[in-house]
Amino acid sequence: MIRAAVGIVVALVLGGVLWVRGCSGPRPELVSARMRGVVLEIVVRNAGFGEGQIQLDSRLYPRSGGAPILRSEKATLRPRETVHVDQRIDGARGDERVEVEIDYPPR
Repeated sequence: MIRAAVGIVVALVLGGVLWVRGCSGPRPELVSARMRGVVLEIVVRNAGFGEGQIQLDSRLYPRSGGAPILRSEKATLRPRETVHVDQRIDGARGDERVEVEIDYPPR
């Protein structure tokens, strides 16, 4: 009787872990972000087994100083996928310092 109860508890815990792992959404990781001329190239990898939409918030800081250029874009990640996002930035010179934040779930 106790052996059956322990088996049921183990099966429920294992099923719960697998369900949460499959339904938990993506785990986005920033691989790279750089300027190529006036195009901002962002590479994001999904380190998880879930899928979903993420938001990429970019800040470009001019080397000569001044106000940063702000951009926001959404992308969809599938399990274990790497996504390349290119953004054409009007007013960019190509030598800006780039910072990118990834939000999941998107705002």
